Amino acid sequence: MSWRDQMQKGSFRGAPFFTVTAGGQFGRRNIVHEYPLRDVPYAEDMGRRARQFDIEALVLGDDYMTDRDRLIEALEKAGPGELVHPYRGRMRVVVADASVSESTDEGGVAHFRITFVESGEKLEPSAQTNTARAVEAAADKAATASQNSFAAVFAAAGWLDFVGDAAIAWVNEALTSIQSSMNLSILSGDLLPGFLSGLSGISIRLTAMVRSPSLLASSLYAQVSGLFNVTSTYSGALTSLRSLFDFGANAQTVPQTTPNRRQQAANQAAVITLVRQAAAIEASRALANITPANYNDAIARRDEVAGQLETLAETADDEVYAALTDLRIAVVKDIAIRAADLSRLVQHPMQNTLPAVVVSYRIYGSTAQADDIVQRNNVSHPGFVPGGRSIEVLSA
Repeated sequence: MSWRDQMQKGSFRGAPFFTVTAGGQFGRRNIVHEYPLRDVPYAEDMGRRARQFDIEALVLGDDYMTDRDRLIEALEKAGPGELVHPYRGRMRVVVADASVSESTDEGGVAHFRITFVESGEKLEPSAQTNTARAVEAAADKAATASQNSFAAVFAAAGWLDFVGDAAIAWVNEALTSIQSSMNLSILSGDLLPGFLSGLSGISIRLTAMVRSPSLLASSLYAQVSGLFNVTSTYSGALTSLRSLFDFGANAQTVPQTTPNRRQQAANQAAVITLVRQAAAIEASRALANITPANYNDAIARRDEVAGQLETLAETADDEVYAALTDLRIAVVKDIAIRAADLSRLVQHPMQNTLPAVVVSYRIYGSTAQADDIVQRNNVSHPGFVPGGRSIEVLSA
């Protein structure tokens, strides 16, 4: 491979530029000690000096001012950023100095002189919050509060038979929905028998369990949380749990004309609420264990789970409201920290139809993203990425 093939298109924080010249400064940090009455000095090596990269760059074209402003914005942004050096590849740097010049004699061009310095690493120990563990702790509290709330509302003992029968029917409806949601993802073969056995055990003992709201709450919640435990992937668990977010949406309204009917309505609402709350709480656990593919994916999943928690909190009692709100805050903080450095999905305009490898090289200076471009945009043939429209790509 020739040196021309190895060159990459320069960019900083995704803002592209053309490179005119590139230089740099390297070496060691030596302190020379000169002593009285001694002709030979002593050079003390203090380690390698920070590498400096000097680039003379330009942006040009009829719309060069847009690219100029984008590059200036990237250069002025605080903290380190990724530099795609045309000769040395990708590196993390900070901006030491930058200047820009334009002239009417040479219209449509902005010349930049930029000095980058490698950012290095912060070696001092620093305290970091385990945001995933914070989600786990908040989920535990929310699970307890949800089950306590169910036990305080649900009642079947001592009521007329139709109240107990209606309660049994709704719990069975919940078990059927849980089993249906199980089929949306691949389950672990080792744990599947135990999960199905648990579903069967509740059905067999259901008549007795409705007389003990606390036991029923813990058993029903355990079956929902079982979806989190037995799926082979956390993404699969999230898919199954999301299917229970609207459990009971088509439930028929119970006319609250008598005390018995009012209790029947309360029992129905309690079962629906418990299943929905359990699904949202366990979805929060699953999300905390998923490594998002990109920033946009992380935010979309966060908004869905956090939105469900917020919706459920609006109609909950005080204890559950506080617990679900704390869990929602923990989920938002977790994603905010873990997604901060992920690539964004952006729209890239395609003027002409080109092969995917060419598109990848023009955007990233490398052909490595060609397959991702094809898959992400459902391109029929990798040799022909359609022009005349925008495609979705990861930010450079």
